[in-house]
Amino acid sequence: MKFKRLTAICVAAVCIIGCSAAAEQAAKVYVNGQQLDSDAYIINDRVYVPLRAVSESMGAEVSWDNDTRSAYVEQKEETAVINTVASVGQSVVAIVGTYKSDAISSDAQNYNELYAHGTGVIIKSNGTILTNAHVVKDIQNLTVIFANGDSYSGSVQFIDEISDLAVVKINKLGLKPVTFAPENSLIVGQTVIAIGTPLSVNHINSASKGIVSGVGVNIGQHYLFTQSDVAINGGNSGGPLINLKGELVGINSIKYSGVGVEGMSFSIPVDTVNYVLSSFEKYGKVLRPDMGITLTESWEAKIGVPTKKGLTVTVSKSESILPGDVITHVNGYEVHSIADYNEAIKKSFNGQSITLNYTRLGVAGVAEITTN
Repeated sequence: MKFKRLTAICVAAVCIIGCSAAAEQAAKVYVNGQQLDSDAYIINDRVYVPLRAVSESMGAEVSWDNDTRSAYVEQKEETAVINTVASVGQSVVAIVGTYKSDAISSDAQNYNELYAHGTGVIIKSNGTILTNAHVVKDIQNLTVIFANGDSYSGSVQFIDEISDLAVVKINKLGLKPVTFAPENSLIVGQTVIAIGTPLSVNHINSASKGIVSGVGVNIGQHYLFTQSDVAINGGNSGGPLINLKGELVGINSIKYSGVGVEGMSFSIPVDTVNYVLSSFEKYGKVLRPDMGITLTESWEAKIGVPTKKGLTVTVSKSESILPGDVITHVNGYEVHSIADYNEAIKKSFNGQSITLNYTRLGVAGVAEITTN
């Protein structure tokens, strides 16, 4: 038979490693938090472990072609989704509270209820949880609920309504934090999963799968978003969007709905999450410069047409920048929309001055603006 299970090669590998590494130190290998029940060794600062043990622990199928001396590892997407949801689900919580009496939201009126709920994701083992600002800004008696029914009183540590991100803290140690994906790692067509609490707490840790529909999407908000076709509904807000590695790629925040509208969900990308969390830790808030100028987009940018046109200054309190000037770069980053401008600030502002490249009556210029 051409294809055989990989038992033989695994046994041989363990024997060879065991013989040559008698004096070497044994190692433990964990896959998605679970220790492999297989020998592993460190040789020349490298960890060696049977291929089959690692692959099958991740739900992959392993086969061996004896003619070509080749090992084949295949992981079905279905298995990857199941494993990812099971692993990351341990880091996802529901957030519940009652609306403040002076801030009864439209959602509460629509559902004829006086409680609010959303989703959060654990980002530190000490009980630090990330969610949307709009989930927690108007609620009291904040309670965090785990999938097993355990609940803990929580409090809002930080909140930034512009980015729609907030940090909640509970008194619980030893939690499993989510792993963050590298920034700018998403590509259109990539499979992603949303986990959250849609509609009611009865649906805690409900999962839905889709693909990335767009990255760096301008939807008229302060920053750019990731678009996907995962199904999210009221209550999913603040929950994680994850890749098949179980890494956080975004925080679910907005969806388009209406007659003829389907599969348009938007998530705050991980680079914005990192920026906001870093600002919370450094300053207790997100620093945003006030340069005393008002900007407007070109008509192309307003309707979403790709354009190289800059931002026109309509009001200015600065002597260096005048109404009618067109801003083309902010701290070296090209800007064609208000979201581009805010992204440039996010990437480069450190509390100091801002450098603006502009054109005035067709003539290029550079101005350094001191911020407030």
